[in-house]
Amino acid sequence: MKPKLRLPFNGDYPVTFGFGAVSDNEEIKKKFQEWGITGHHGIDYGLSEGTEAVAADTGKVIQSGDNGEWGISVTLEHPWGQSIYAHLKETKVNVGDEVEVGKPIGLSGKTGAAFGEHLHFGIKLKDADANNGYLGFSDPSPYFGKLEETKPEKKPVDEKPTETPPQETKPTEEPSSPQSSQSPEPPLPAEASAKEGQQKQEPEVKEIIKEVIKEVPVVNQEEVNKQVEEKLQERLKTEQDERRKLANEARTQRKKDNLNQILEFVRERKVVTNDDIRDLLHVSRSAATNYLTELVDRGMLKKMGERAGTKYSA
Repeated sequence: MKPKLRLPFNGDYPVTFGFGAVSDNEEIKKKFQEWGITGHHGIDYGLSEGTEAVAADTGKVIQSGDNGEWGISVTLEHPWGQSIYAHLKETKVNVGDEVEVGKPIGLSGKTGAAFGEHLHFGIKLKDADANNGYLGFSDPSPYFGKLEETKPEKKPVDEKPTETPPQETKPTEEPSSPQSSQSPEPPLPAEASAKEGQQKQEPEVKEIIKEVIKEVPVVNQEEVNKQVEEKLQERLKTEQDERRKLANEARTQRKKDNLNQILEFVRERKVVTNDDIRDLLHVSRSAATNYLTELVDRGMLKKMGERAGTKYSA
C-alpha cells in the first residue's frame, strides 16, 4: 500500500535540506558515516518557530515528546508505515490518540540537534529495507497529493542543512540518524543557517546605522555602509558562537542523561543487548554500541560474548 500524503503544514514554506542531500559540514559528514547513511533521510522545511505542524495522513500516535536528538517529536503509525515530525517546540497530541489528516500535532521549533528553527519530516514504509542507505526511510516527495492547500513547494530548494546531527538527525540532535521507532541521532547542533542570519539583519540595520553615524565624525555614506556591514557580521558571529556553546552544553547533557538511562534499564532488566538499547533510546546500532562500550570502559557494565551475541549486565 502506497501512502498519499499532504504536506505536514499549512501554507507555503521552502525546503531547506532535501531528502538524500549531503552537507559540507565536517561534523555532519562524520555523523552520517557513523550512522551508515549516505544522505539526509527526511525533508527539512523552513517553518519558523511556533508554526503549526499537521498530520500528513490519518494515523495513530505511537510517540510524542522528548526523543533524543530528534528533540521533541511526534511519530504516527499508518496502514502503510510511519511518519515522524521532529525538532518541535511542543506537541498537541498524546500516545494512543487517533489523528485525522491535517490535524495539528505540534508546533515547529528547534529542539534537539537542529540548525535553527525548522520542521524535519520523514516517512518509513512497511517492510522497508533498513540497509537502503537511509535506515529504511524513504523520500516523501513522490507521495504528496494534489490538494490545493498542500501543493508541493515550488520555491527553489535550498540545500543548506538546517539540522540535525547528527543531529541526529540530530537531531539530537536528534535529532541518531533518526528513525520513528528506532533511529540514530541526527546531526549535532551548530550555528544557524546564513539565511536565518540574513533575516535577522533587516530589523537591526536602522539601529546600527544610528550607532555608526554617532561614531563617524563626517558622515560619508560609503563609510557608513562599510561599518554597518562590519557590525552586522560581528553580531552574527557573536550569536553563532553563543549557539555553538549552547549546543555543546546540550549535547553533553543528553549524553549524560542517556548513559544514566541505560544504567537504570540494565539494573531493571539484568541483561541487555545492543538492540535493547537501540529501542530504548531510538538510536543507531553504532550509537548504542558507543554508549555501552563507554559504560564497560568505566567499569559500570560487564560485557559477555562478542559481535551479534554480545550481552551486557550490571
